[in-house]
Amino acid sequence: MSAILPFFGREIRLDKHHKLADSLLNLEKVMREVNVWQMPTPSAQALASQQPFCIDTMGFDQWLRFVMLARFKSMIAQGQTLPTHSNIAPMAEEFYKAQDAQTKVAVVNALKALDLCLNEE
Repeated sequence: MSAILPFFGREIRLDKHHKLADSLLNLEKVMREVNVWQMPTPSAQALASQQPFCIDTMGFDQWLRFVMLARFKSMIAQGQTLPTHSNIAPMAEEFYKAQDAQTKVAVVNALKALDLCLNEE
């Protein structure tokens, strides 16, 4: 579904790709604000993991930054079909439960918005 908004005398279409791009920018902003953005780049071997969230080769923060964000950005840039279902926020809730409340709430809320964007029809 896409929304059409007036913009300086012309219409712009806000489709799922645009909404996802906004959600990804917000997630990056939030991760920077709560200081979970700076980390080592995973090795090529770590990035090749076949496990969900690359749980066997990297931390969840690394997966968000170097796998999920990178893949979604590539999909958007290439105009590829986006997933129709996402449920990343519960994994973040589990990962961040030992972190301070500000970090947990900020990142989990950003991921809930991303999940909602992808789950919309």
